[in-house]
Amino acid sequence: MIQVVSKPSLFTHVLDRLGSEIVAGVYDEARLLPREQLLCSDMGASRTVIREVVRVLAQKGMVQPQQKVGIRVLPSSSWNLMDFNVLDWIWRGGRHESYVRDFLEFRLALEPIASFQAALRASQEAREDILARYRHLLSVNELLKEGSDRRLAIDIDIGFHSAVFAASGNHFARYLGALVTHMMRRQVNETTEKSGEFERGLYLHGAVAEAIAQGDAQAAFNSSYQLVRMPYEFYMSKSFPQEPSAIPIISFPLAPESVRPTDRIRK
Repeated sequence: MIQVVSKPSLFTHVLDRLGSEIVAGVYDEARLLPREQLLCSDMGASRTVIREVVRVLAQKGMVQPQQKVGIRVLPSSSWNLMDFNVLDWIWRGGRHESYVRDFLEFRLALEPIASFQAALRASQEAREDILARYRHLLSVNELLKEGSDRRLAIDIDIGFHSAVFAASGNHFARYLGALVTHMMRRQVNETTEKSGEFERGLYLHGAVAEAIAQGDAQAAFNSSYQLVRMPYEFYMSKSFPQEPSAIPIISFPLAPESVRPTDRIRK
């Protein structure tokens, strides 16, 4: 059977090219894009296509059309970092290290509180679901040891964290937890690429799941903070070895890896 691969539309091609060029710094921040006629000629596209591409880029926070002035390129601080296209362009341009660092710091500020709230507010069904997702993580880790595709493990891991955000009962945490899944997939891929790194944090996933199941909010917060701190410290040592940590050192002890979730959680 012959698989037919659809060719990207001209709009998709132009959007991808122009977005990639903005991220790569082809057009200086706060400067203007070439005039519409030149963009049409350079991209091989009609005015209709160029205008639609500019409209979409404006929605992503990358450009700002101004009457009688032109199309201004906006600084990276304006970009929508939860947008799939923007993240893909950042990764493709090789400028993603600081975004992974900043995202982990963002998670450290938000996820422990969401875990704390989940322990207090989650329904019994949500608590059981989080435990089940942890057991699934244990199962997929065994497959990883046998050479399974890491993408499946990453998907299940993201599902675990998303379930914690959803169980928090906080509207903003639930929304942000759903919004950041694409970035989280990128981050987890970066911080578990080393052999054994995925397994290293499993006991803390179990500690979070068990604390939420038992309604122990302080333990859920502590374990969640340690869980996100682990990949943060790994990534800082790998990508920013000369940069000091930008997170507070909270004085609860890091649980030894010999402390595993109870057998009840695994069954």
